Amino acid sequence: MIEVLFIQIPLEGNRDTIFAGLQSVVSKECYIEVLGYGSKEVALRRLLGEALVRFALKRYWQLTSGDYRIARGEKGKPFIVGVENVFFNISHSGDYVVCSVSDREIGIDIEKRAKARMEVAGRFFHEEEMAILKTLEGDKQDQLFFNYWSVKESFLKYIGTGLTRPLNSFVVRFAGENISLYEGVNKLPLCVNACPIDSGYACYVCGEYNDLPHLREITFEEIALYFPENG
Repeated sequence: MIEVLFIQIPLEGNRDTIFAGLQSVVSKECYIEVLGYGSKEVALRRLLGEALVRFALKRYWQLTSGDYRIARGEKGKPFIVGVENVFFNISHSGDYVVCSVSDREIGIDIEKRAKARMEVAGRFFHEEEMAILKTLEGDKQDQLFFNYWSVKESFLKYIGTGLTRPLNSFVVRFAGENISLYEGVNKLPLCVNACPIDSGYACYVCGEYNDLPHLREITFEEIALYFPENG
């Protein structure tokens, strides 16, 4: 199974109320941590990310906070302690926070679309990808740039290395709706699928299931109904 939950970051006027309301949803450690953040927007994204995880764990696995602990691996990837075969990953960009959950390892990334940064592509993308980008112009080049970036990030988050592994150490290939990952001549046995959350964003999930992920938009009000009180 692969479920992708996403929430649109609320407008400025609602943020203080939501910030306070999330205290009963996230862990005490998470809430204390974000109180020290210099940016309230960054803090809210952190809270919403953990809230989506806890919502998913309760909805799909009937797990409450006393059943598990969220920790981070050596490279920073978060994981569940105390429960087997439950995996998640979080990403945020622009107006959205996304969370993927599965019973196998998973990685997700979302990127707000803008102008292609060809100087960045030249430094970090594989030469095959760069050659294809150079054949395009305008919106098509912009779109492919962020598709590449999001797919690559989803894979690196799947394997848990983040950007400690070079983006040009593997190749992303698009063939219609199909997406493949290659290391040299070897095709990796993984599945990458687009998550069409918003046309202004590139969002991809990398995992071990070929089935299309189920997308579900979540509101703060829906989260609050699941957590009338902490735990």
